Amino acid sequence: MAKRAAASKDGVNVSAEIRALVESNKDIRGPEVIAALKEKFPGAKFNNASVQVAFANARKKLGLTRTLKKKPRPVGSGSGRRPGRPAAVTTTAAPAAVAAAAGVDFSLLQAAKTLLQHCKGDVAAAQQALKQLAALQMG
Repeated sequence: MAKRAAASKDGVNVSAEIRALVESNKDIRGPEVIAALKEKFPGAKFNNASVQVAFANARKKLGLTRTLKKKPRPVGSGSGRRPGRPAAVTTTAAPAAVAAAAGVDFSLLQAAKTLLQHCKGDVAAAQQALKQLAALQMG
């Protein structure tokens, strides 16, 4: 099925008129095209958005589109995409399996937890107690 010619209600083939304008003057701009159409067809009403689209299509067909140069990205900006979400921590494994994967005995972790509870959560006090214990065992 063929495309229907783009004509306004007044019987003006807008696309053909714009193509003719662009072919005759390759430096013409969008507002100048609209002004030329209104001057040539004073009684016709034109949709400015449709005229701009037809103008852009005519320029593209003739190879007159200008491409904008990409802006250089600063160093270290990565790919420009947002970083992904961090991997979720799986809680399905048993605590003993997690401790074994980390290379620490689970009973040792329980003892460390008990020590911290006795020190009322003060890590520095727990470390000091362990240093004193190590010094006593060496002597």
